[in-house]
Amino acid sequence: MLEKVKSFIQNEILSTLKGDIIGGISVAFVALPLALSFGVLSGAGAAAGVYGAICTGILASMFGGTKAQISGPTGAMTVVLVSMAEKYGLEGLVASMIVAGIFEIIMGLLKLGKYIRLIPKPVMVGFTNGIGMLIFINQFKYFEMSPLLCSIAIVMMLILPLINKKIPYAIITVIVGTVISALWIPMPQEYVVGQIPLVLPTLQIPNFLSMNMVDICQAGLTLALLGAIESLLSALVVDDMTGTKHDSDREILGQGIANTVAACFGFLIGTGAIARSVVNVNAGGRGRMSGIIHALVLILLIAVFGDLAAEIPLAVLGGVLMGTALRMIEYKESYRLARASKEAFVVIAITTVLTVTVDLTFAVAIGTMISALAMLFSVANGYLEEYPIPCSRLQKRIKSFSIQGQMFFLVSESIISSLEVKCKGADIVVINLSHAQVVDITGVITLGKIKDSLAQQGVRTIFTGLPEPAYKKMLALGILDGSEEAINRGDKLEAVEYAQALAHGDELCACQIIHEHIEMENAHRIAEITEEGFLKDEGVTN
Repeated sequence: MLEKVKSFIQNEILSTLKGDIIGGISVAFVALPLALSFGVLSGAGAAAGVYGAICTGILASMFGGTKAQISGPTGAMTVVLVSMAEKYGLEGLVASMIVAGIFEIIMGLLKLGKYIRLIPKPVMVGFTNGIGMLIFINQFKYFEMSPLLCSIAIVMMLILPLINKKIPYAIITVIVGTVISALWIPMPQEYVVGQIPLVLPTLQIPNFLSMNMVDICQAGLTLALLGAIESLLSALVVDDMTGTKHDSDREILGQGIANTVAACFGFLIGTGAIARSVVNVNAGGRGRMSGIIHALVLILLIAVFGDLAAEIPLAVLGGVLMGTALRMIEYKESYRLARASKEAFVVIAITTVLTVTVDLTFAVAIGTMISALAMLFSVANGYLEEYPIPCSRLQKRIKSFSIQGQMFFLVSESIISSLEVKCKGADIVVINLSHAQVVDITGVITLGKIKDSLAQQGVRTIFTGLPEPAYKKMLALGILDGSEEAINRGDKLEAVEYAQALAHGDELCACQIIHEHIEMENAHRIAEITEEGFLKDEGVTN
């Protein structure tokens, strides 16, 4: 046991401690103004934002599945929290956040991580663009408090990263804006952050019995899905930067634990934050201690500079968020994807508009559905290829076709229409499916329709080259009776020979072809069994 503890301390703490200290300190200076801003934006107050960053930063680092990830309140999550605070009030907001944390824990325990992150790139780009626009729009009430201060903050947030991305431009912006306000543009008390109490948190469990739990659960599920998606995307970014691989299920579970605890104390819940995680990794952070150290430094900053933080103008924080929002919008990626694909442009545009005008989860769902449909239409390339058969000496006319590509619901009707036209004048039709890459249940049913339609015209249909799954489905649906299995699952040449024998009116020859095929299959199988037995006896292995 002692050895395990020593190994844990060495591998999980000491081995990365130096980089984690530098990374944690660096992130804290980035996280503080954002936490204050998100707290104010949500309506829960600056203290809720800061303590939310502290709580989720510690617990998500301890229990999450991405070592170097930094968690805390984010723009996307806060935008949703704003609407929920307006709809349900602060007590309803706390209840929704608690439920969200519980949902995340359940998703982690059910190992749903691998499914949640399967969201197309254009959808995520559109989603991010929409979030950026929403954050920007929501700051106009702070812009109106002091247009000049807010504009200065926006300009600094846009220009400083261009000079040097490593400098803590958010906190520099806050300091400069606060100094300008103190010297030249004094703000009324109600237009500043106000005192951030440094006290032990107390439980704030809402009265769930007095609430509409259907609405609360729906809101909580929205927050949980959003949190899981954003955290896993951030985890992927960290993986790319560090060459590691995160545990998706553990990550969601850890975020759920962190958010449940934070919400129970009335703090803002959070997600894995891409920007803060990138700062941490770039500064040298590689382990779980970086997130914990960042939270401890936040406590120190509030303890030492809490009185100064109380004087920060809300207009400056609004400018910080507006600048952050403008930088969130993925201009280059949107343009790049739009140039590469019209479908991607449509998905980005629709997801962006729906995110701004309707709902975040609805936008992601619709965007994903449109992407899936676009992908299906792009691969819907099933078509017919006809192989002419000489018939001058035959009593009946034969036509042979091969279905190429996919035989599924998007192309089935076009294939059946094409067959009905091309089969006119035939007495026997051979349909080869050995080149069909996909045959879904709709494709199988369509083949049955083809057979019935041709039978009504007095045309006999012979299927060949059927994949095993398709053959079993056709048997189950009564399309085939199994009497021609050798032909149905054989190759095209055998099927054509069989059809030619039928066209000659030689049923005996047709039966002989089937019999020969069965004998050949049995001979092959006997040979395989014999060879396997010989190799086993000789002690030959792979």
